[in-house]
Amino acid sequence: MQVFVSHCDPDHAFVGRLISGLRAAGFQVWDQDDLVPGENPNSARANALDSSELMVAVFTRESVKSQTVRQEVQYALTAGNYRGRVVPVLVGIPTYAAGDDVPWVLLRMDPIHLDDYASELGPVILRVQELAKTECNAP
Repeated sequence: MQVFVSHCDPDHAFVGRLISGLRAAGFQVWDQDDLVPGENPNSARANALDSSELMVAVFTRESVKSQTVRQEVQYALTAGNYRGRVVPVLVGIPTYAAGDDVPWVLLRMDPIHLDDYASELGPVILRVQELAKTECNAP
């Protein structure tokens, strides 16, 4: 199953750890670092978004300001290939403080809360594994 990790550039190091963990768990994950010279990054990102089946949406103090992250999440919530498989991850943002910064629907999807960038990523990987098992067999 291909996983798309929605994030913003300032969170790149954290997301790199997450991508490594997901790949170690057997998932295909698109990473902008895998672009080949001359490849259009926007086109590659759009293709990856379109061909993925599960999204991990990383929300930090930086990414809540990103219109791109919001658009990617909105796409995943409405696109048929995702079938509701969106894992919201709030890094350093408690639910009570999310307010309008995080789309309200994601707060109803049992977001995973991480204290900071150094937090253990096991809960995120476990949730992705659970969704991949249960949802990929749905009619």
